[in-house]
Amino acid sequence: MKIYQRFLAKLYIKKFLLLFFAFEFFFTGIDLMQHLKEVPDSANLQILYGVNKFLEFFSYTLPLSLIFALLSAVLQIVKSNELVSLYALGISKTQASKPFTYLALLIASIYIVLNTIPGFVQTHLTTHNIKKHGSITNISSEIFIKSGDTYAYIGSLNPQNKTGNNIKIFVTKNGDLREIIDAKEGHFYKDHWVLQEITACEKPPINPKSHTTTKLIYKHYKSKKVLQGFTPRLIDTLFKTNTRLTIQDSFRAMKLFENQNLKTNKIRANLYWMTIFPLFAAIVVFGLFFLMPTQHRGINLTLFTTVSIFGTLVLWGIIFTLTKIANNGSVSPEMGILFPIFLLFWASFFIYKKYRN
Repeated sequence: MKIYQRFLAKLYIKKFLLLFFAFEFFFTGIDLMQHLKEVPDSANLQILYGVNKFLEFFSYTLPLSLIFALLSAVLQIVKSNELVSLYALGISKTQASKPFTYLALLIASIYIVLNTIPGFVQTHLTTHNIKKHGSITNISSEIFIKSGDTYAYIGSLNPQNKTGNNIKIFVTKNGDLREIIDAKEGHFYKDHWVLQEITACEKPPINPKSHTTTKLIYKHYKSKKVLQGFTPRLIDTLFKTNTRLTIQDSFRAMKLFENQNLKTNKIRANLYWMTIFPLFAAIVVFGLFFLMPTQHRGINLTLFTTVSIFGTLVLWGIIFTLTKIANNGSVSPEMGILFPIFLLFWASFFIYKKYRN
């Protein structure tokens, strides 16, 4: 890395960390003042609530911190005439923009990787459980799901321990009920559920032409594998409809839904939210840099800063609202998330082409 790139990168990182932690502590502090009374009188739960709230606000504070850090860093070197000095040495705008753009991409990529960690993705659910149930986990009850021609009822599900109780499996073929599997408990292992203490009731196919008596067949098993691919987190999330899936669980859910000819709009929206939307900040940083003034003479920096901040907030608010609408299923995820991000990228590339010289 060249000296000027190291200088710009260090300045940008300092500004980003300052703004990021300022936003995080501000929003977390406001939330704690509003909801701390709803948290049980337990130091451990209160600390867990605060930490999870801190992580939950990443999706709001991270993009804004990256963009505002660019404004703060560039305006500083504009006022000190350091930016125009770099250009006078023969450094192009494209070269000067690389430390900011690459660092924004790197930080956005780290955030995307964090969305593969269940504990990070489910921070909202954790804080909700602490406030409402006084525990980091909540046992879901009376869940009914479908897998191909198999229907399953789970009396109670503990996603944290990957266990379920009072499980009933209804196996059908061509709309005809063939078998009922009743298990007191089961646990998820690798990619399927393993039921224990099983009683199975099989109904032989009825032949109208036969005059023989058809009887139900009862069998007992120590264990049996069922519901392949339905992880406890996936079942719990699809049942509650208000929690988020990790990136890998989103792909798994899409595959399961497509096999059953079910709509995957909400799952695709959740996936785009975690993988595409974080790139918003890096795209804005790339385009905004080429609109920044070269020197402070002949331009009102206060007005420029105000317009830039207001424009960033409006743009972020519009795209954020569209992602929420897509998550609710009102519009397709491609139109609500992918298309706006594509337009934003096109606008940034247009600005780059026009002002790079």
